[in-house]
Amino acid sequence: MTTNYLLFLLSGRLFGVKLDGAIEILPWRPSRRVPLSYSYVEGLLDYRGVVYPVFNIAQQLGMVKQGPIGFTAEESAGRRSGQSIILLEVKKSPFGIVVDSVVKMTPLTNPVAGTVKPQGVNPNFVQGFVYEGDSEIMILDGERLLHAG
Repeated sequence: MTTNYLLFLLSGRLFGVKLDGAIEILPWRPSRRVPLSYSYVEGLLDYRGVVYPVFNIAQQLGMVKQGPIGFTAEESAGRRSGQSIILLEVKKSPFGIVVDSVVKMTPLTNPVAGTVKPQGVNPNFVQGFVYEGDSEIMILDGERLLHAG
């Protein structure tokens, strides 16, 4: 069965989420910090009257080192140029994820869940893999991203 996915890059690797949960793609913008939150929580973003918690999924996936709970040091603004925030909704719960860049929306066959563990990525968030040509696409489970904390 074919399903539509939104593909994006994180640290040069290709990831995807189901398109039916995607609401909007925004250029990166600062969000309101949440004191004493997990370091992967970028903050809260009010967009069109809906408040979205925004997550740094590179940290959730274990691709970058996580800071301690409550870490609020500001990061350099240059790091954010070109990044995007994808607003998603899973089971009526809205949230956003920070990605390096959005690649495309495309139909893909269902991901293959297997015994192969992704290198350098927390496997708890990976729903499966899809191969398109020479590209390996890791399909993420939106519900697990939302309820990681």
